Amino acid sequence: MNGMIRLFLTVLLSLNAGWLQAADAGQNLHRLLGKIDSLSARFEQLVLDGGGTRLQQSQGEMVLARPGKFRWRTDEPFPQLLVSDGQTLWMYDEDLEQVTRQAVDQQLSNTPALLLSGDLATLQDSFQIQGPVEGDSGTFRLLPNSEDALFTVLRMQFVSGVPIEMQLEDNLGQQTSVHFYDLTLNPTLESQQFEFQVPDGVDLIEQ
Repeated sequence: MNGMIRLFLTVLLSLNAGWLQAADAGQNLHRLLGKIDSLSARFEQLVLDGGGTRLQQSQGEMVLARPGKFRWRTDEPFPQLLVSDGQTLWMYDEDLEQVTRQAVDQQLSNTPALLLSGDLATLQDSFQIQGPVEGDSGTFRLLPNSEDALFTVLRMQFVSGVPIEMQLEDNLGQQTSVHFYDLTLNPTLESQQFEFQVPDGVDLIEQ
C-alpha cells in the first residue's frame, strides 16, 4: 500500500529440495500467521526503482490485530497515517491536510498490512505460495492470483515464528522492503487504536 511493493519472481523449477509443494508451504505460512492475533513494531521502509536507485526511505511504527485492523504511521520524512478497522481504510497526509476514505475491497485485502492481519481462510485461494514446508524460520514467496493485485511478488521472512521483513515488487520492477524491529507478538491493544476522526480543517476525499 502506498509504496509497499516489489522483489523478484522465482520460477518453480528453480526451487531446491527445501522448497517443495505449494500446498505444504501454504499450510506452513497459514500456521505461522495463525499464531499472530496482534502485533506491534517499528519499521524501516526502502523503495527502489527498477534499476536499483533509491526513491524513498522512511520509518515509523505500526500495530495490527485480526481481523483486518491496523494502524500504520510513517514518521519520517513525510508524516502519514493509515488506519483500518477492517471495513474502512483511512489515509491521512498531514502535510497536505488531506484525508482519503475508502472501503476495504479485494484489491486492498492483498496489501501487506492486511495480509498480516486479515482472513487466513482465503490465503491459499489468493496466492501461489512457495517456501519452507515446516519450521518457524524461512522466507515465503507469494504470487497473487488476481491480475488486479497491487504487487506481483511478495516475500515474507520469518525468524522464530515472527515476521521480520516483507519485500514486494510491482509490475514496473519497483521494489519496496519493509524491515520490522522492536516487535511485540500478541500485545493487548485498544479498539480505539483502529478508529480515526477527521481533524478540523482537513479535506476529506471519498473513494
